[in-house]
Amino acid sequence: MMKIDAIAYTHLQAIELCHEGITGNPNLHAKLTQHKNDLDSCENVYLRSANTGELYTIPALAPELGQDPVVVGNLLKSELNKFYTTYFVPEKKPARKIYDALLNSAQEDCPFCGGIGTPRNLDHFLPKAHFPQFSILPANLVPSCLDCNLAEKKHAYSSRPEDQIIQPYLDQPHFFSEQWVYAKFEIGDGNEPGHFEYFVNPPTHWKELDKKRAKKHFNDFNIASRYSKQAAKQLRVVLSQIDRMRSHEVSKDEIINVLLVPGMEGATFINHWQFAMYQALINSEF
Repeated sequence: MMKIDAIAYTHLQAIELCHEGITGNPNLHAKLTQHKNDLDSCENVYLRSANTGELYTIPALAPELGQDPVVVGNLLKSELNKFYTTYFVPEKKPARKIYDALLNSAQEDCPFCGGIGTPRNLDHFLPKAHFPQFSILPANLVPSCLDCNLAEKKHAYSSRPEDQIIQPYLDQPHFFSEQWVYAKFEIGDGNEPGHFEYFVNPPTHWKELDKKRAKKHFNDFNIASRYSKQAAKQLRVVLSQIDRMRSHEVSKDEIINVLLVPGMEGATFINHWQFAMYQALINSEF
């Protein structure tokens, strides 16, 4: 749900650096030499599908092909996955610089959960267990926090258009430029300051399919709960600031303009928890 800037590396660059890092395995080195172009051609299929939100149309490996089928040229599934685990991830391998560049591109904010978590590794957007041809494709490697990678997404992938979660690098621009995450503030009573309820409300002009995709992403990554917890941490501070301003006879309109609007505008992107939190306070009877 959070946009990451365009990938700085191509598939061919990743392939060539992995190729350079293959030592002690002349058979695999020779096979990659033979089928480098075949493997590189997979990038066009991926990019074309991702740009239109149609990654779900790329078929996963069929179970009847067995545990270790031939996937590209005469490269086996196990060999394609080995490119990632043995020649892409290890720190002393040439391709590691691409891994680090991709991880750093998120600037410490996980794009799946809107920056709640800090990315610790790369997630295969289309999991390499089912799509090994994309195991070292930079466009398929998304920085992810552990909660999103291991707990929420795992090895999931979609086979229906409405189940396709948002691809942080390449998906359609309106998922990132238009607001579809909102919050409602419920004023508390007694010792409770209140709480925020986050929900999905896409623009009416969106296609029904895109509305379903946004809701799917929101639910799959447990955004409502995770955003509410972040807002709760900030709420007492904001309410204390509001009370202090009221004690100095500052009007509601001034509080909104001086405190709440800047808080909303300080969010790093339009569907950030902070944007919706301050927006909800503005619309509430605080």
